[in-house]
Amino acid sequence: MTKANFIITTWSFLIIVYLSGCEKKDNTRCLSYKKAGVTKIEGPTTGFVNQDIDLIISFGCISGCGQFGNFEQISNGDTTTINVIAKYEGCICTQEAPTRQTTYKFKATQPGTYYLKFLQVERTYLTDTIRIQ
Repeated sequence: MTKANFIITTWSFLIIVYLSGCEKKDNTRCLSYKKAGVTKIEGPTTGFVNQDIDLIISFGCISGCGQFGNFEQISNGDTTTINVIAKYEGCICTQEAPTRQTTYKFKATQPGTYYLKFLQVERTYLTDTIRIQ
């Protein structure tokens, strides 16, 4: 191998290594979801059939990267059990444990009394009762 070929091969290798380092990094390792304990429910306790009822849900996060992710819910008759799922996005998070808020929409298709059970911590629930006319 001549000196010129060696230099070209070396530079080509270095350019390939440099360019491969410029690819977008995979941040999925800094993304997680966890159940969050509900601390407060605010909103109306009565409503009408087929009317949206907005409830303001306060929940705790374990770090500053925590935000609302989604709701998981299971309905059984007039009772709905709801878990707030917090989304933690970011590799470097503050150590604060903030309380965040989101809106839960409830709509009943039949009149009656409905019970919404929001997970707090360790299998305890904060229950909200809504009467629908």
